[in-house]
Amino acid sequence: MTDTPTSQPDDCRPMRKTWSFSDYGEWLDEGTTALIEDIGARTRESATGRAPVPVPTSDYPINVVHDFEQHSYGAWLGQEQVAYLSYRLVGRRVALWSTAVLPAYRKRGVATELIVRALDDISASGRTVTVSCPVVREVINHYPQYEDLVDKEHPGVRSPVNR
Repeated sequence: MTDTPTSQPDDCRPMRKTWSFSDYGEWLDEGTTALIEDIGARTRESATGRAPVPVPTSDYPINVVHDFEQHSYGAWLGQEQVAYLSYRLVGRRVALWSTAVLPAYRKRGVATELIVRALDDISASGRTVTVSCPVVREVINHYPQYEDLVDKEHPGVRSPVNR
C-alpha cells in the first residue's frame, strides 16, 4: 500500500468560523450561568468561611466613578452626582471617611451600591480598609463577605458584635 495523499471528502473539510464566544457570557444559557455563579459563590464562601450575602443594586441606574485626585467615589445619575464616599490613603490602607447621599435619593440603595462597588475596587487593589464612616460599617455588617477587607490592626469603627 502506498502513502499517497488522497483528496478529502466534502464532509471532512474544516468548517469556516461562523460564531464566537465572548468573555461576557452572552452564549451561556441560564442554567450554565447559574451553575458558574453558584461555583463562584461557594469558592468565596470557602475562602472567608461565610456565605456571601447578595447585594441588591440601587433603585437607580447609577454610575460609580473613582476620582483619584479628589480621593472619592461618586455615584452619578446622568449628569448629576447623587452621592459620594470620601477616603484617604494611609500606606496600604484606605481610610473610608464619610458617605453622603442627596436627600431625594436616600433609602433607595444608592449608598449601599456605592460603598460595595468601592469595597470591590479596594479589594481588587489588594489594600485593606479602616472604617471611619458609620454608614460603611453598617454596610459591612449587612454584607459580611467584606469584613475580611477591614484592617486587623486599624479597623476603625467596629460593630457592636466585634467590640
